[in-house]
Amino acid sequence: MIIKTRNLSKQILFNKEKLDILSDINLEVNESSSIAITGPSGSGKSTLLSILAGLDLPSSGEIFLDNNPLHALSEEQRAMVRKDSVAFVFQNFELLPGLTAIENVMLPLELKAKNKAKDVAKNFLEKVDLLDRIDHYPKQLSGGEQQRVAIARAFACESKVLFCDEPTGNLDSKNSQLVSDLLFESYKDSSSALVIVTHDKLLAQKCDRELELVNGKVK
Repeated sequence: MIIKTRNLSKQILFNKEKLDILSDINLEVNESSSIAITGPSGSGKSTLLSILAGLDLPSSGEIFLDNNPLHALSEEQRAMVRKDSVAFVFQNFELLPGLTAIENVMLPLELKAKNKAKDVAKNFLEKVDLLDRIDHYPKQLSGGEQQRVAIARAFACESKVLFCDEPTGNLDSKNSQLVSDLLFESYKDSSSALVIVTHDKLLAQKCDRELELVNGKVK
């Protein structure tokens, strides 16, 4: 099991009142499996993803990522877990504008001191059909192409878990379908677990299972 939560809850203070963002979430994600986290806006989806990935802490309960108790770790310790075990695909792509497509994919590989980072990056860009765009900067790429670079970057890291936050949210229907297909083609060729926050029902249906949140609780 790569992710496990026990009675996970998150509260915030707003106008001196405590608001429940998440309540008693119990979740298990196995290695190499896929799960979609769905629900209406404001249901706590992105907050849950942030906690699962170690970007945020729960108010109570426990979260284990690759056997690491994230709820008991410092920010520095959680950052080390993320570096070793986690990759991300974001709605807004999060590519560095001053780097070309291949350089964006190479960067996390170089930070991990991976051998032959350029060859690995080129291979993954070929998998998402962008070999002819490797020297282009993000501003020279369409939204769909930028997201494909982000997918290549994420899978090139060969992380144990890939977290996707609304990966098709900023794309038109044609590019959404293309990115969705490429995401799952890449996932099937990897050993990563896949955790997707999405409003896209077609994308959610591609996952092994779906976790629906309503008002911070599992429906």
